[in-house]
Amino acid sequence: MAKYVLFFGGADLDKRTSNPTFAPQVREQFLRWIESLREKGNYVASHKLKDQTGARLTVRAGQVVEGPFMETKEAVGGVCLVEADSLEEAVDLARSCPALVAQNGYIEVRVVDEELPRGGL
Repeated sequence: MAKYVLFFGGADLDKRTSNPTFAPQVREQFLRWIESLREKGNYVASHKLKDQTGARLTVRAGQVVEGPFMETKEAVGGVCLVEADSLEEAVDLARSCPALVAQNGYIEVRVVDEELPRGGL
């Protein structure tokens, strides 16, 4: 099976609704979704990214500079690595993710290039 990375992003409605019960409900939905991927044998790994923690590097005038995070709904909030027989199957797995409905978000599905040496470039 090929590997696919699912990038999660979107509106983060759980942070904007001011409803303290919403975030735990979404977390529970994600945990059930991850468990369903495990049961089907598609799950490899997943990580939620910490909000506004890290660095964003860009090149300006030939110099690498550190800047603020993107202030947009397009920011990535987490990633999941899955295995699937095809891109279509990976997209089907992503369709059932709570990020789409519960958080009004998006999921970008990308094929992992496994021709590179294991561990990176």
